[in-house]
Order: sequence, then structure tokens, then C-alpha cells
Amino acid sequence: MTEPGMPDWPAEDAPAARPDWRERLALGTDLALIGFLVTVAALPVLTAPAALAAGSAAVRHRYTTGGLPPVRPLLRLYRRTILPGLPVLLVAMALLVDLVAISRGWVPGGPVLFTATAAVAAFLGGFATLAVVAIGRDPSRPLRDAAGWAWQSATARPWTALAPALAGVLAFFLALTVPATIPLVVGFHLFAAHVISDRLAG
Repeated sequence: MTEPGMPDWPAEDAPAARPDWRERLALGTDLALIGFLVTVAALPVLTAPAALAAGSAAVRHRYTTGGLPPVRPLLRLYRRTILPGLPVLLVAMALLVDLVAISRGWVPGGPVLFTATAAVAAFLGGFATLAVVAIGRDPSRPLRDAAGWAWQSATARPWTALAPALAGVLAFFLALTVPATIPLVVGFHLFAAHVISDRLAG
């Protein structure tokens, strides 16, 4: 009740509890651990997409529940996505070789072709990131459905693909500059991809 003579101000919501430094440190440690395991699982190169899919599921579980996930479902997801991930890896390697060839003048085209190819690569990188996020949200989801959702989001709202693509470019150059940070970059980039997609793609 409002006391007589006092203004009738609307009630304010209590401020949301913010995590303290220990919770932030625990989150950072868990993301670093996930990034390290993803990096090790991706060392054969051919398993890189599967490692990212399993890492995305682990990050999503940590992001939503506050704890690390059980290992067996991640291993099943890893095995299930090895073969379907090979075409994605081949496309990524082809784009990378194409960019290197254009930048070094091995093929004609110059800056115009390089810019166009880089734009296509960025968009496809954002699309792939959204697909990895979709798999992380629901590891039992068929890969075709995850890719379909990612493509629909990327084409309907291009910024939902460009934002994680930009984060990926920054992470890539950071990893190139300081290779020792690759496991950290992987874990934190997967976390950033989930946060960005939740805000932009829904």
C-alpha cells in the first residue's frame, strides 16, 4: 500500500542476479576444456565438422544448464556426423584454395574476384555456423533439417549469417596470430555462435 501523502510510483522489478567472478571463471574453464577436446578430435582434419557438431552440443548444454554434458551422447553425435560432414569440409577447402590462388595472382580476377569470393565464403561460413548451432540445440535433429533451418534463416535474414561469420573471421585471425590459443578460440567461438544466433535467428 502507498502511504498517505506519498507518490504512487509503479513497482520496479528486482534486478536480475548477475554471475559472480567464480561462475564466470568456471564458464571460461569449461569452454576452454570443450575447445581443447574439439581441437584434438578435429586433428585428423576429415573429422573437423563432426568435432564441431559435438562441441556445439557440449557448449549448448553448458550454456543452458550450467554443467558439462554426458560423454556418450556426444560420441554418438560425433560418429553420426563424420560422413555427412565431409562435403562441408571439401567445400571449405575449395574456397580456401580459391582465395589463396586469387590473392597470389595464380588465377586472373584481381581484387574484384577476390572480394566476391570472400563475400560468398563469409556467407557460407555463417550458414555453416548456423547449422552447427542447430545441431547443438538438438543433437537428435537430422542434419538435413538443421541445414534447412540454417539456410532459411540465412536467406531470410542475412545478418543472422553475417554476424557469426564476422565472429568466425576474427577468431580465425586470432588463431593464426597466436596458434597456442586455438583451443580457447574454438570453445569461445562456439559459445559466441550460440549467443549470437539466439539473439538474431531465434
